[in-house]
Amino acid sequence: MLAKAAGLRFSNDPFWHIAHFDEQATIVDDLLAGRRSIDEVVRRYPAYFSAQIIKDPNFSFIYPELEHRFPDSPRLFIVRDPRQNIRSILNRLRIDGRLEALGPQQERALDHARGWQAILAGDGLGISHGSHIARLAQRWNLAIERYWERRSSIRLVRYEDFLADKSGCIADLAEDLGLQVVRDIHDEQDRQFQPRGNRSVTPEQFFGRHNLALIESICAEGMARFGYEPSLAHA
Repeated sequence: MLAKAAGLRFSNDPFWHIAHFDEQATIVDDLLAGRRSIDEVVRRYPAYFSAQIIKDPNFSFIYPELEHRFPDSPRLFIVRDPRQNIRSILNRLRIDGRLEALGPQQERALDHARGWQAILAGDGLGISHGSHIARLAQRWNLAIERYWERRSSIRLVRYEDFLADKSGCIADLAEDLGLQVVRDIHDEQDRQFQPRGNRSVTPEQFFGRHNLALIESICAEGMARFGYEPSLAHA
């Protein structure tokens, strides 16, 4: 949306596109584990990194490499309530949020979605313990820690603030980044890029008390930093 408002070219999820259209295998776990470098990937697939605005959720975990490769590029971090972040992932994968462990049916489905399989397993991030819910919560923690370490040089946007005022948020971002808004995007700002879940379902109804308590316990410190209130009382 920012790119469209400013009339700029954008590259959306380059790692996903490289995996699906060039290498036919995920490259993210190799990048996260240090078996491949961002320099190597950019040199091999420069077209994906030639746009003025590049977005990939996995950038959160390789900030030092990105800073080295693109030292003059401004950086933007979008944070979302971990409960809604994890809920969105499970909705996309059609996994019941109340499951405390993945069964054979879910494992077979993930065999055909290796990129998501790697995310749920925590590949490349040193996350190997706990349920899939616990690993997703730890993944959220790692992402915000990467931001927190370099927060003085990264522009922060809370996803919830964006939802409250999409046009205003985009205009503020453009101004902060020295960009000029040249196009009205009101007609596009409510476009759904993923299937929308049932918003009337509460987090406790979606996750069940056990999984919700697990997320809120693991993410408690980070949630407090960004103003996300717990919905359960924790001992």
